[in-house]
Amino acid sequence: MHQPRPSPAIVVVILVVALLAAAAAQGAPASPDAAKGSSAPGTVTAPAAGSGSSSGTVSAIGMTGRDPASLADQAVTTWLERSPVTLKQLSALNTKQLCQALPGMITHPAPQPGTQVHLDDRQEQPTQDPNRKRFTFSAVRPGNQLDVVEVDLSRKGATWTVDDVGYRTTVEPSGVRAWLQGRTASWLFIAFSLLIALGLVRPSPLRRWLREGWGYVREHRRLVIGTFVFLYAMFALGALVGSSLPKECETAIVSVVKTAVTSVGATQAYGSGDIVRAAVTTYYQNFVVVTLSVTFTLALLFGVPAYLLSAASYFVQGIPFGLIGTASPGQLVLVLLLLLIELSSYFIVVAGGGMFLATLVRRGLGSLPQAFRKLAAMLPFAMVMLLLGAWYEAFVVLRLGG
Repeated sequence: MHQPRPSPAIVVVILVVALLAAAAAQGAPASPDAAKGSSAPGTVTAPAAGSGSSSGTVSAIGMTGRDPASLADQAVTTWLERSPVTLKQLSALNTKQLCQALPGMITHPAPQPGTQVHLDDRQEQPTQDPNRKRFTFSAVRPGNQLDVVEVDLSRKGATWTVDDVGYRTTVEPSGVRAWLQGRTASWLFIAFSLLIALGLVRPSPLRRWLREGWGYVREHRRLVIGTFVFLYAMFALGALVGSSLPKECETAIVSVVKTAVTSVGATQAYGSGDIVRAAVTTYYQNFVVVTLSVTFTLALLFGVPAYLLSAASYFVQGIPFGLIGTASPGQLVLVLLLLLIELSSYFIVVAGGGMFLATLVRRGLGSLPQAFRKLAAMLPFAMVMLLLGAWYEAFVVLRLGG
């Protein structure tokens, strides 16, 4: 009997998921038997990419035992026997099967082929709950990249169960994101917020920059309005698609969103209950990473890449919001206000890319400095609105339960 293939909307989600999975796996199917051989005593190795043998399909999640240390060793060995899921395998699934498979791919991805884990270097980490244990193992990824593999266990009665196993680097923030979780970052963010507020209420370079930018918005008002209408329409289309997806896909989409949130440190920040810590993490992701590093950079490439990526991105981002139909009217208002603030902040920079291109088309390459000035003048709008949005989002989530 013919099985229906995934709809176009699901295919878009698959592509996003596939990119995440590829980044984690970086390889093709491999042999479970290769994991049983080790290059040194006490070491187990994930099968190399392209080994050509059958793929491991047994998941370590849910394994049980009475000895937690031995169970952790078994969980690591079983996890290493798994191989990444290929796009060919995904394309053979129907929509419901695909949505059922995605959560496991995202929340519990297969190891990178060739990873070595030293079982004889098992360390038990302290936990707050006597019914939970965490074990860590030193590991080496291909290219001699050092890492740590973690195994989380929970106890019910005399039986321990494997809840999670995977690389530590995929679940804990590092570098700047880890620094943002500290008190120094929080105090600096408070000072920055007060400085911006002061710059808005009295004459300042910020106010002059905003006035200049508003002049450019008025000069290109049709382009700006068209940009906003187009991108809001793409987001609304994504939400419409999300509202029509089968129930089996809700868990898959939530898993994608949860993984993305965890990877930027937001889980730890919001889990702390600290509004300032949550706000600074949100602002860093929304302004520094998304607006400055991605949207502004693409807008400099004559605007077009910013429009293309934004159209696809906001369509995909709209899909999870199609699942909030059960929210109360009050919650819906809070969410819509947050969307208005944050999406408008992103869209104004995309529109700046349109101004950049329009200026060059009308006046030639000699107008490049003026075109760049127009694009740069959109940044203070995004900076101020995203600052407001970060505080608002942290307050709503942590105090109002929005």
